[in-house]
Amino acid sequence: MDMHALAGIAVLLVLAAVSAYRDALRNDPMSTMNASGIRFPQPDDHE
Repeated sequence: MDMHALAGIAVLLVLAAVSAYRDALRNDPMSTMNASGIRFPQPDDHE
């Protein structure tokens, strides 16, 4: 394989990993996210 094919495969793998990570964060019921996808810290109910 040439270098361009290896670089293309690496980019596709990184994009797939980032997509899966964002889906996992979106489906996490414990996370609080705003519209831009930034997570807010959870409030402590123990205090």
